Amino acid sequence: MTFSDALLPYGPFAPHYVARQYVENYFALHQTDTLLQTNTAVEDVARSPATKHNGQGEWKLTLRRYDAARQVDEWWEEFFDAVILANGHYAVPYVPKVNGLEQYMEKYPGRVCHSKRYRSPKLYTGQRVLVIGNSVSGRELSDELVGVAKDSVLVSRRSPAFWEGDEPPPGIEWKPIVSEYKEDGTILFADGTALTGIDAIIYCTGYKPSFPFWNEEANGGPLFDYQSNKLVGSYQHVFFRDFPTLGAVGFPRTLTFRSFEYQAIALARLWSGRNARSLPSPQRQQQWEAERAERTQAQRKYFHDVPWGAETNDYLRELFNFAGLSTLAGDGLLPPPLTRKMVWEYEHVLKWKLPKGKGPHGGNDGLEEDTMMQLQLVVPKADPNSKAQGIHVEEGRGWVVVFQAEGTNSANAA
Repeated sequence: MTFSDALLPYGPFAPHYVARQYVENYFALHQTDTLLQTNTAVEDVARSPATKHNGQGEWKLTLRRYDAARQVDEWWEEFFDAVILANGHYAVPYVPKVNGLEQYMEKYPGRVCHSKRYRSPKLYTGQRVLVIGNSVSGRELSDELVGVAKDSVLVSRRSPAFWEGDEPPPGIEWKPIVSEYKEDGTILFADGTALTGIDAIIYCTGYKPSFPFWNEEANGGPLFDYQSNKLVGSYQHVFFRDFPTLGAVGFPRTLTFRSFEYQAIALARLWSGRNARSLPSPQRQQQWEAERAERTQAQRKYFHDVPWGAETNDYLRELFNFAGLSTLAGDGLLPPPLTRKMVWEYEHVLKWKLPKGKGPHGGNDGLEEDTMMQLQLVVPKADPNSKAQGIHVEEGRGWVVVFQAEGTNSANAA
C-alpha cells in the first residue's frame, strides 16, 4: 500500500530499501524535507500542562545527535505544543519464554537468533535450520532457505496460516511449538517428539512496541501496558484521553500507509480545530477501551489489530467522519476513499497463491456490500464453447494476480 497522492512505482511487495526511499522522496515531493531533522535520537519526552515549561510548550523533548567531526554527542532541548508517536513497533524483537532457552543460548552461542538479524540464506548453507513461527517472516525465510539448508527446513507453528494448505510445501517440514530446550542440545516439542542436530534456530515471532523516551515519572505513568499488550488510555488507537496533545500514528495493523493517512488527518483536524465531530467524553473513550479490551481478550486477539473486512471499514469510516472534509479554500487533506478497486487489489493481488477455499479474511468477513468483491482463486476449466473464460490466474514477479475475463461477472464467476 502507498500514500494516496504518490503511488509506489515498483509493485505491491517492495523490499525495505525501496520503501525507505519512497518515504524519503515523499517528504521531498511536498517540500517538507527542510523541516526534517534526521540522525537525531529522542532521549526523553516530558509533559508539563500547567506551566507549559515556562510558556515554551507543553512537551519538552531531550534530543541527542552525534557530531562526527568532533566525535562527541550533542545534547539539547526543544519544546512543542503537540507530539505524534510514529516510531513504529518493529524494532524490539519478541521471543516467547520457553523452558531452558536462556541456558541453551548460553551453552550454544550464536545458534539462536531473531529474524530481525537475518540477512541472507547463504549463512545457513548446509545447516539444519529450525524456523519458529509461520507468519509472513517465517514464510519468507523458510522459502529462501529451502534448497540452501541441509535436509528440509523445519517450521514450528502454533496454528496454520491462512495461506497454508493441508500439507507443507516441498522442502518444508512442520513441527508443533517448542516446549523445552535441553542442555545437551535436544529440542522437545509439545507433541512429545524430540529433535537433535540442529545448527541454527531463527525466531520469526514478531516484535514488541518500545517507547524508551517516555518519561513515566513526569507523565504520570507508563505509555504501554505490556501485560495487556496495548497503549494505555488510547481511543481509536490514535488519541489519548489523558493527553489531548499526544497522538499515535501507525499502530493498528490495517492497510498501512492508507490508514496512516486517516490517522494523521484526524490528528491534524483536531489540533487545528477543524474536525467535523468532537471527540467523545473521557468517560466514553474509557468505555470504548474497556469494551474493546474485553472483546479482543475473549477472541484471543491483539487489542490493536483491526482485521481486514467489516472492522476495517468501520474503523476508517469513524476516522473519516471525525475528520470531515477539507475547507472550501482547499486547506487540509481529504481522507482517501476506500475504493472498490483498492478492495479488489488488496484481496486478489497476493504474494502467495492460496489453497482452494482460503482467503485473506476466511471468506466470511468481507466489507459491506457496496465495496465487497469476491472471486475464486482457482483457475476454472476452460469451456471450448464459451468465448469468456471466466477467472484467470497469472503468476509473475513473485506475486499472483487474479482477474476476471472481460464479459463475465463476479456473481457467475464465484
